[in-house]
Amino acid sequence: MIDWKLDGFLPSRKQPAPVLETASDFDVLLSRGGAATIDLFVCYVLIEFPLIYVSSVLFGETYEALGEYVVVLSLLVLLPIYATYSFVFEWRYGRTPGMVNRGLLVVMADGRPCTYRASAVRNLFLYVDLLGVPPLVIGFVAALATDGRRLGDHVAGTVVVRSRAPTNRDEAVSAGMNTSAGARAGGNDEN
Repeated sequence: MIDWKLDGFLPSRKQPAPVLETASDFDVLLSRGGAATIDLFVCYVLIEFPLIYVSSVLFGETYEALGEYVVVLSLLVLLPIYATYSFVFEWRYGRTPGMVNRGLLVVMADGRPCTYRASAVRNLFLYVDLLGVPPLVIGFVAALATDGRRLGDHVAGTVVVRSRAPTNRDEAVSAGMNTSAGARAGGNDEN
């Protein structure tokens, strides 16, 4: 029962083929925003929120003394959780669950799978991208004005592109792709 609900989110060990020509498409840039929103939601609800709850139970007085600062602290803690989450998924699978859902893939600029080092560098640069509103605006304008890559992508030598799903079931099975009924019904064969 749960299999069909997660089909559009779970990455597979075998990556789909990248479509390098899509790196500078505006549609990919918008899909990256959607993927980041999904991933931030997963990080906050499934990872950080349980930690917040446990810490509020274990350290009730301290938690209550912080008052409204708990929300600010939780948002500050969200960044390293998100960067670690993105690093692990991009290094191991080439994409996060949000990217799977949006049909995106992180690869090296020449189309090879994303390496450990490249994933680490591009995710460490999340801190530079999110230092404040001016860097965020500058990064967004730079992505629109150039080839759609953010600063972390330029430094790491990576690109975020659309993934090409296999066209038939035998090809998908041999590539280790998802061929379940849920994926076929949703038209999402790329994981």
